[in-house]
Amino acid sequence: MQLVIKNLSKTYPGGVRALDNVSMTIPTGMFGLLGPNGAGKSTLMRTLATLQTADSGSAMLGTLDVLNNKREVRELLGYLPQEFGVYPRTSATVLLTHLATLKGVGRNSVERREIVAGLLERVNLYNVRSKSVANYSGGMRQRFGIAQALLGDPKLLIVDEPTAGLDPGERNRFYNLLSEVGESVVVILSTHIVEDVKELCTNMSIINNGRVLFAGSPSQAEVSLEGRIWAKSMSKEELRKCQSEMDVISNKLIEGRPVVHVYSETNPGNGFAAVAPNLEDVFFSQIKHCSRVA
Repeated sequence: MQLVIKNLSKTYPGGVRALDNVSMTIPTGMFGLLGPNGAGKSTLMRTLATLQTADSGSAMLGTLDVLNNKREVRELLGYLPQEFGVYPRTSATVLLTHLATLKGVGRNSVERREIVAGLLERVNLYNVRSKSVANYSGGMRQRFGIAQALLGDPKLLIVDEPTAGLDPGERNRFYNLLSEVGESVVVILSTHIVEDVKELCTNMSIINNGRVLFAGSPSQAEVSLEGRIWAKSMSKEELRKCQSEMDVISNKLIEGRPVVHVYSETNPGNGFAAVAPNLEDVFFSQIKHCSRVA
């Protein structure tokens, strides 16, 4: 099964065009939707999750019209929003059972109890199943969020900025869980964190200002900049001059000194050396050049 989105557009009151003729094809597996804050990612995710309507365009999950058959879509959908609330003093078992009941999961209470226990085991929360979800760590709450999103064996799983605020250990555990889930369903990972897409996704799109700037695999994205990324370590004073004279894609401090990546079709000289482009170079290059055109 695949999700095919064609010419999806959404303009909010006040003239903000959040989606501008967005088209993409998303196959089974992990798909990364990469973009800065305000790029239109959450609008697209909420539209696909049937939480808001689009002005025009279409989205088909197999033969199912996502935009016009919301009830049927919700039966196949798992959704983990960027932020979600929980009831205070409610354990993971009680809350997940309540959500399962609301979603109509399980033929009876016994089967529902088995499903809930199995999901908590799958996300490694079974040993803390009696603990209040409100008192979970950030990583534990995100794993609970995945458990509730997996209720009913969804065919489409949408996760919006799932690793924001997680420590490295929690993020790795979350990666492993998402990777396992993505083996059999369409999983859309919406994020502004490049590493999330690089480590998890076989296909991706970059979006900004509501428009798709790139579609393909992370490796294809990197190859697209081959021979055009140059790097140099320099002082902060040199950096200011470099930013005014060259097409600086990014800079980061390494041992207290800025290491600058610039985009150039030819060797810019002045001590710059060619480097293999990475996905971060692609991301910043696309966003910067898109903003310049806009």
